[in-house]
Amino acid sequence: MSSLFINLTDPIIYQSFGGDEYWTKESFTAGSAILKEGDDSQDFYYIFSGLVKINKSLKDGEQTQKHLATLGVGDFFGEGALLSDKMRGATVEALQDTVLLKLSLPKFEGLVIKDPQAAVGIILGIVKVMNGRLQTMNERLVMLEHVSALTRKMQGDTAQVLPSILKEVEMVLHHRTVVLFAPAGTVKYATPSLTPEQLAAATASLAKVLAACAQPNAELSFIEGTQLYIAVRNLQGELKGVFATEVCPRCQEEDMHLLLTVAEQIGNL
Repeated sequence: MSSLFINLTDPIIYQSFGGDEYWTKESFTAGSAILKEGDDSQDFYYIFSGLVKINKSLKDGEQTQKHLATLGVGDFFGEGALLSDKMRGATVEALQDTVLLKLSLPKFEGLVIKDPQAAVGIILGIVKVMNGRLQTMNERLVMLEHVSALTRKMQGDTAQVLPSILKEVEMVLHHRTVVLFAPAGTVKYATPSLTPEQLAAATASLAKVLAACAQPNAELSFIEGTQLYIAVRNLQGELKGVFATEVCPRCQEEDMHLLLTVAEQIGNL
C-alpha cells in the first residue's frame, strides 16, 4: 500500500522538509519498544525502513493488548505530538529491524518559524493520511451494511446473492482478491480479475486448511504464507466454505476482521 504522506525516503524531498537539521535518524531492533502508552514524549516518527505494530491497552485489569495497526515504510505515528499535548495513546514496537526519522516538537516549532511552508506541508500530509484512513473505515462500514441488507433480502437464494456480496467485499480488501471455496475444495466464487498465479497461491494450502477446519473447536482464521483463510460456518457449526485472500503484514489484521464478519453474515445462506 503506497503511503499518502510525504516521501521522506527521497533525499531531495527529505532536504526540502528540513533534512538533518530537524530530523533525527534512529534505529530499533526487532522486538524492541519504540513508544509506550502513557509516555509524555513529544516526538513524531516517520518509518524510513522496517515494520512496526501499534497496540493499545484495554485496561481490563489483565494487561490485555488490542492490536490497532501494522505500519511500514512511508507510514508515520506519533502525530499527536504535533497536534495536541496529550500523552501517548498506544504502544509501538518494532516488528523488524526498523529505521525511523524523528521530528521532536521543539524542532517542528523551529521549522514553523524558519520554513512555514514545509511545516504546513507536514501537517497537511498528516491530515491527508488521517482522512484516507477515515474514508477506508467508512467504506468498510457501508459495505458491511450492504452485505447485511442483501442477506436479509435474499435469504436462501445463495446463487443470486453470493456474487453480489463478494463483489462488494473485494472492492474494500487491500489486495482486491477473494476466493470462496466449497467444503470439497472447489471454487464457488473468485474475483473476476484473479490470475491463474493468484488462484494457485490461494489453493496451495487449501487442503491443509480444510483438514484443520475439520478438527473439533477449530479456529476460524488461518494465515499460510501470503494467504488468509477464513472458515464460513452456519449456526450449527457446519463448514459451508472457506474464504481465501492475499494479505501482507499491513492489512492482515483489518482484512481478517472484515472477512470474519462477512463469513458470519453469509454462513446461513
